Amino acid sequence: MGSSKRYPDHAARLAEERELRDARKHGDLHTLSTEQLALHSRIVSIVPEHRQLRALTWLRFGDADVRATVRVRRWTETAVGVEVDVDGERLRCWVWRGACAPTGPMS
Repeated sequence: MGSSKRYPDHAARLAEERELRDARKHGDLHTLSTEQLALHSRIVSIVPEHRQLRALTWLRFGDADVRATVRVRRWTETAVGVEVDVDGERLRCWVWRGACAPTGPMS
């Protein structure tokens, strides 16, 4: 089977979407706890709506882990608030900052 020169990332994106759908069947999206975040004592930076950032991170649905490209919405010195779309539903959670690898601006 050939590859698409116009949309080289299309197959990988479809595979990631399928992995997210499958992982979602295992339970709710996990997020860091209030105690872990300590937002009451940390500065929270918020990404403006016109500036979209993305990162590659591990997400946990129930007992299933999946590595996915996510939209970065906010961050602290230790955590990143991310958003991912699964079958048209926008899901949000906090992950450890060290678990996120920036991938550049979203298109």
